[in-house]
Amino acid sequence: MLNFLQRKSTAPAVCHFMNGGLIPVKKYADFNGQPHRVLKTWQAALYIRLSKEDMDKNKTESASIANQREILKEYLKLHPDITHAETYVDDGYSGTDFDRPGWARLMRDVNLRKINCVIVKDLARLGRNYTVSGDLIDNQFARLGVRFIALNNGIDTAGDGMNAATRCISIGVTNVINESYAASTSVNIRGTLNNHRKQGKFIGAFASYGYMKDPDDYHKLVTDKDCAPVVRMIYRDFIGGSSIAGIVKKLNGMGIPNPTLYKRQKGLNYNSRADNDGLWSDRTVRRILQNQMYIGNMVQGVNRTVNYKVHECRSVPREEWIVVENTHEPIIDRETFDKAQSLFKRNIHSCKADGKMDLFAGFVFCADCGKAMHKKVNTHTYGVYRYYKCSTKQKKSPGACTNHTIRIDRLEQAVLAYIRTMIDVALDYDAVAEQVKQNSRGKENDYIKRTLAVQKKEREKCLKASAELYPDWKSGVVTQEEYRRIRVNLNEKLKKLDAAIDNLEATQSQLNGESETLNSFAEHFMKHRNISELSRPVLVELIDKILIHEGGVITIKVKFADAFEALLNYMDKQEETA
Repeated sequence: MLNFLQRKSTAPAVCHFMNGGLIPVKKYADFNGQPHRVLKTWQAALYIRLSKEDMDKNKTESASIANQREILKEYLKLHPDITHAETYVDDGYSGTDFDRPGWARLMRDVNLRKINCVIVKDLARLGRNYTVSGDLIDNQFARLGVRFIALNNGIDTAGDGMNAATRCISIGVTNVINESYAASTSVNIRGTLNNHRKQGKFIGAFASYGYMKDPDDYHKLVTDKDCAPVVRMIYRDFIGGSSIAGIVKKLNGMGIPNPTLYKRQKGLNYNSRADNDGLWSDRTVRRILQNQMYIGNMVQGVNRTVNYKVHECRSVPREEWIVVENTHEPIIDRETFDKAQSLFKRNIHSCKADGKMDLFAGFVFCADCGKAMHKKVNTHTYGVYRYYKCSTKQKKSPGACTNHTIRIDRLEQAVLAYIRTMIDVALDYDAVAEQVKQNSRGKENDYIKRTLAVQKKEREKCLKASAELYPDWKSGVVTQEEYRRIRVNLNEKLKKLDAAIDNLEATQSQLNGESETLNSFAEHFMKHRNISELSRPVLVELIDKILIHEGGVITIKVKFADAFEALLNYMDKQEETA
């Protein structure tokens, strides 16, 4: 007995005496003799993510938010050593980056030691960026003592069923596959969206202010009757002489909600990138005044994300925009839009206190140095003297330019008289147009129309014969030799007819174009036939620029100058032949 006690290092810790002998109880052998230790309690975070791509595909229910939550909670029921601390959800966020609100909150709690276990349905829910996912699991979680479990992948970093090397390979391969899937999905989605853009289909989340998505087809836009009048007012005021700052003050003074607030009032989940107080800004008004969407053109592809990993949005050069014309009802006509764009090209820096631009702002230039002239006001005992002056000599050097000045009242009189002179010429347009119909050009146009009709009729006849030739050969109406000869002759004749039709149509288009050039001049000037005083809209429509020479000599350059010159030349020729 003594010898047995001396050999206690090799004896079982718990024994029973049976038949006079010391027999160990084997069923307790795995527990008895082990040192007592406190089992670690796991405070688990259930992380659930669903991307927009997964929502759009909707192939199975397994990836849904509700099902992920159910699967993770079932796992917890089977593992009482894991306590459910919190659930973190990112609904509609891509897995290619980790800029997600739910994930950010989870990591904050991990760093605060509130969470020491993260459970996901599979590695793809964690993310589809293998570099970041691998660093999280093998580096950050390991340093912080955080257990990571991915159910469908059989990964548990606290388990003994998989050694470190095998686990590292398994996680790495799975993450690479997940990222490859994300890259492939990104390429496919971009290709599909670009195809829709080129077809003129709207693919944005929110329509431009003034429009709304067609309830019957979300790829089409229809006019929003509630705010389209605001867009028209912005264009009308801008062309009428109001500055952008003046328009902003007017809109805010009228209590009209800006586009962001308007969308929210309509119940749309629209978030502006910047803090928005519901007020209009210069940037918003300027963007509306330069947006081709308002003339019925679908403009898309203005911004793009860098790639499927970097979701930073960057502007695209204007020449790479995707523009499809006439896809929806215009709010602004093309002429009004072009007038607004011409004003943006003018160097206008200031306006009056009432928000109105000066009549000639952006129109008056020095004829020698080409710089914009500045308005000056001198007040004397006999009255107020307003004039434009070239400041190049004063600002740069005495030799840079000479004195160029012009009184504003004289300038108004000169410009008004010049416009009236052009209107007098335009008023003769009806008579000129009648002469055009009677002259040789009008007869030539009629001849081309008749000839074109004959050639097209002959072409239809050849096409019909060509379509019937093969069946006639097969049915024995013509021999094989006749079939070959007739087919060659028909093909040659069709080529000649096509060439003749193309030439006739080109000539007809040229004649019609010349007629439209004459008409465009008359259309713009004749509607101001009763003009009694100058206004900024008239200047915007008719005047290109005004040059002031030394000594106050004025040169006025008008728009449609080529059409005006062509009309004068044509009238001169008519007088010579009369």
